[in-house]
Amino acid sequence: LLRGLEIGLAHGYFLIGPFTKLGPLRNTDVALLAGFLSTLGLIIIATLGLTIYGYATFQGNDAKDELQSRTGWDQFKGGFLVGAVGGLGFAYICLLSIPA
Repeated sequence: LLRGLEIGLAHGYFLIGPFTKLGPLRNTDVALLAGFLSTLGLIIIATLGLTIYGYATFQGNDAKDELQSRTGWDQFKGGFLVGAVGGLGFAYICLLSIPA
């Protein structure tokens, strides 16, 4: 769980920048909101990809490494989703408080 949380925090925090500064709405007043929503969509797509990968790869719970089991992978992707949304929210609030 903590491994996914840490990875998610990093990804949620740094993914908002390219969408905000390089996206098609970069010169508008809603650039930050568009970057936030775009990043949220990418996080959801990445979590769905992790879910599909986990169902296809891990059939049982008998593994030496905790992450190499179905239960461990489910905890990882749950931590990733929570961490990514938390990191995204933190980055959004930080960017929102910077005067333009």
